[in-house]
Amino acid sequence: MIEEVWVSMLGSIAAALVTASFIPQVIRGYRTKQLEDVSYWLMITICIGLSLWIVYGVIKEDLVIIGANISTIALNVILLSLKAKYSK
Repeated sequence: MIEEVWVSMLGSIAAALVTASFIPQVIRGYRTKQLEDVSYWLMITICIGLSLWIVYGVIKEDLVIIGANISTIALNVILLSLKAKYSK
């Protein structure tokens, strides 16, 4: 039982860090309105991968995986929107 708690905590921390890693780029893009160096292909590929993680999380019935990847997709969609809006 204790091992399950540690594994769950480890997964939660990993999920939070990966999701949080996108926040500085979104903030920077919003503030500077300069997103030329951000790749559409990178963001699209990440969204596809995250979508597959959500399917995996649903199959495994793991709310941490589902929630983290939905949150990260949301941040990527914001970043994609900012890039589309501010690209020249």
